[in-house]
Amino acid sequence: MLQKPVFHLRKKNRVLPFRKNNFYFLLAALLILMLVQPVLMDIYGKRNLLFGHLTFSITLLLSIVSISQVRKWRTTGISLVILGVIFSSISYSFDNQLMMYLSLLVDLLFLFLVTSLALEQIIFSESITLHNVVGALCVYILLGIMWAVAYYFVSLIMPGSFSGNLSADLSMQIHDFVYFSFITLTTLGYGDIVPQAAIARTLVYMEAILGQFYIATLVAGLVAIHISSKIGEDK
Repeated sequence: MLQKPVFHLRKKNRVLPFRKNNFYFLLAALLILMLVQPVLMDIYGKRNLLFGHLTFSITLLLSIVSISQVRKWRTTGISLVILGVIFSSISYSFDNQLMMYLSLLVDLLFLFLVTSLALEQIIFSESITLHNVVGALCVYILLGIMWAVAYYFVSLIMPGSFSGNLSADLSMQIHDFVYFSFITLTTLGYGDIVPQAAIARTLVYMEAILGQFYIATLVAGLVAIHISSKIGEDK
């Protein structure tokens, strides 16, 4: 009977198993979220808010299930997703601002957890494969989404932190900040959205630095791993 191929991850003399296709599933979920959700927002507008957050939560759930093989992290991730859905549902149903804040904080914690777990697999991988490259792309997208949620949170708790081409409806601005986050991450900077508050500017230049640092470090790291694996094969 054929068995599903399993890769292994070394860390401090212990081997961690992980499924071959986990990053492929995560990338597909992230791309669907980024491509489909804006279209639905343009068509249905504010009526799609709760559905949009549910779609986002399902993507998060798929990410923790596909990446983490450690029970405690998987349980933690699933718990955070459930809390996020509960808080956002209460917020949209009763227009409760506090629940919205809690929902965003939970989403930030979850995104940080998933990004950390994905980086662990990439950094401690023993060889370079397409799977590693897809994983690196997933982390890049997750960083952009995480910063977008952070921008949105700052904008809600400190009105006027950002100015420019933003939706008049605060609940719709999350999509503006997703756009702004990836523009900042790639240091493209159209200038149609401008940070005004000190904390907003700090977040912006931190993301810009991280975006450049990640690309440079990632390429160097992948090359180093590739060279090390080749040397090991030649011995």
